Amino acid sequence: MGFAVGMEKEKLQEKAVRGRYVKVAVGCWFTSTGKAIPKMLKYEDEEGMRHLMNDIQVLKTEQKYYAGILSHKYVCQAVLGTRIEEFVLLYYPGENTWNMVLAE
Repeated sequence: MGFAVGMEKEKLQEKAVRGRYVKVAVGCWFTSTGKAIPKMLKYEDEEGMRHLMNDIQVLKTEQKYYAGILSHKYVCQAVLGTRIEEFVLLYYPGENTWNMVLAE
């Protein structure tokens, strides 16, 4: 029988990010300290067209637990056509997958 010396930090559960989820491929820059910074992404729309977003600007990043699953949440913006679009990128390190969440 073992005893824990310290209390584990409580994992706060967050509500799911609302919006339309799209699976994406993301190109990241990794700093010397291991911080990931998304720089570009590719995704396929409902019609099968592939799209590329360059020059992503990360506005905010935080570590979250959604339904007990560790995620890295990036609030981003990028130029789409003639307008600036804000969106959320979710990285799931356990699966090494990314989702883009677009406002509906």
